Amino acid sequence: MRHLISYSVYEDISSVLPEGGPGSLEEMGCDGLELLTGFDPVDPRCAEMSPAVHLPYATDWYRAWSGRDTSDPEDDDIARFMYFGRDRDDVTDTLETALRMASPLDPAYGVLHAGNANIDEILMRDFTDTDTGILSAFAEMVNSVAARFPGGEPPFRILFENLWWPGLKLLDPREYRLLAERVEFDRWGLCLDTGHMMAALGGFKTQEEGAEAVSRVISSYPEDMRDRVVTMHLHMSTSKDYISSFAPRGREGRSAMDMLSEGYPHVGRIDQHLPFSSDVCVGLVEALRPDFLTHEMVSPDRVKAVGDFSLQRSFFR
Repeated sequence: MRHLISYSVYEDISSVLPEGGPGSLEEMGCDGLELLTGFDPVDPRCAEMSPAVHLPYATDWYRAWSGRDTSDPEDDDIARFMYFGRDRDDVTDTLETALRMASPLDPAYGVLHAGNANIDEILMRDFTDTDTGILSAFAEMVNSVAARFPGGEPPFRILFENLWWPGLKLLDPREYRLLAERVEFDRWGLCLDTGHMMAALGGFKTQEEGAEAVSRVISSYPEDMRDRVVTMHLHMSTSKDYISSFAPRGREGRSAMDMLSEGYPHVGRIDQHLPFSSDVCVGLVEALRPDFLTHEMVSPDRVKAVGDFSLQRSFFR
């Protein structure tokens, strides 16, 4: 199993280069980056350090895919990041571009979010879209992208990641069965995100409670589903109190950008991306034995992110 740390093309790559000092990969005992890519060519220096990528994600791609109103915002570049574009053709074009930009890295896989947050409901608890409806549309979307490549196969394996929004939550093998029936290409798998699963389960006050609940879910997976889990995103949240107490509020005439601006801190309070601080996380990983394990430490302070990685990494020999 290879241990990776999450990184982004929007961060300064120099800090993780071999000459980067204490934060270098070798110093951390890290096997490389799971690199969040974008829609432009990737710095060639990243290639040797990035055995895997995380493809760009849009908050509400289903809005464009299902023909809902995407006129807000007016700026097309912002709409691409929020919705993957204005309509189905735009969505397909955007994801094709993302795959082509990441392809020169020859990654073992690329993670793609398989859920959707309706921008109108991002501050709500209850959502109008269903998991089945979003997953069915997601399968259509990725099939349309894969069809543009030789043999109908993407240039590298795409791993579908669980969220707590409508779509893939990985709480039930039926979600996996739906994907297995509807995805028309072979190069796909699953990325199980432990922190997202904790949020989907309603949140927890302690890492021990969260790890126990996630373990129960994993134990329900059939063998073929386990075999599809190529990587895990390992982190946790103790956000039960916030999830239980925040006041839901609708869009109420606010712009899409206003909703996104309010949504980011709201999401961060739910999905804290904290490191496990005890070995309760080890059993979760051993239950699936993925090929890769990404310690997904999200922090604007890279010193803190490296420290969080080192803490969590220390539980694995």
